[in-house]
Amino acid sequence: MRITFQEESINEKSFNRIFQGVSFKEIGLDLRKVKEIVEVERIENYKLPLLMFLLEDDTLLHIEIMNDEIKTDLQSMFTYDMSIVLRYKIQVRTVILNFGSRQDGKIMRNFGSMHYEVQIVDLSSIDGDKVYEELSQKITSGYLLNKRDKLNLAFLPFMKHSVSFSEALRKVILLIESIKDEEERMAYVAVISEIISRSTGEQGVKVLKEYLMDTEVGIRIRDEGKKEGMRESIMIILLEKFKVLPDDVYYAIAEQKNENTLMKWLQNVTSICSVDELKKMVFNIE
Repeated sequence: MRITFQEESINEKSFNRIFQGVSFKEIGLDLRKVKEIVEVERIENYKLPLLMFLLEDDTLLHIEIMNDEIKTDLQSMFTYDMSIVLRYKIQVRTVILNFGSRQDGKIMRNFGSMHYEVQIVDLSSIDGDKVYEELSQKITSGYLLNKRDKLNLAFLPFMKHSVSFSEALRKVILLIESIKDEEERMAYVAVISEIISRSTGEQGVKVLKEYLMDTEVGIRIRDEGKKEGMRESIMIILLEKFKVLPDDVYYAIAEQKNENTLMKWLQNVTSICSVDELKKMVFNIE
């Protein structure tokens, strides 16, 4: 089993810019502030953790997202958490952020002799329309966002809105586009794109695809080396569909460096229905 903390990536820089120093108390988690985002190496055929934060007390916070249609993979979550605990002797607290039908409390499972407990935080209880208006006023007036604002903006698409999830996501993206600081704007786009593409599947990817194809910020993000993020998005969508990938397909995607090819795969992967179709796409079989 391979798990290592990796050197800082492009995505990691964006996450650190947004989340460093942030406390999750605003969404009901009594935890220390974030020190930095942590990236872990993939364990083959298990879904990577969505978010893993190192906190100021040197514990880890593992965050996943779910709703009525998107279910979390407890086996994968447990595998990564226990690997980190056993190898690095670091305490891991695991939290699911729920949106959709209201749900909170805890999920408890036993894996052999190991007891696994996950806390659920209900984002759908937060008035997203109100939060959107507050953030919109600050951003359009040129005010700097405080730590609470940054947390709210990062998770704004998942709060309760008077419109559909897709429409709320479009509104949030347009709001981010109005941020005057270019690097800050790009960081939010990278963070929300990563969270959406790795947690909502086809539901959010379509909106992101339209945005990343047509806007200046989206083009710059691709040009600055988001191949890693595209590969990761492809892997996550496929693992949601098929649970396990053939080794040749897995390595072909992991080692693909051509940006145009990755973008084409990302555009087509949601419509793939079988492993045979997947192999035809990856290996360019007519």
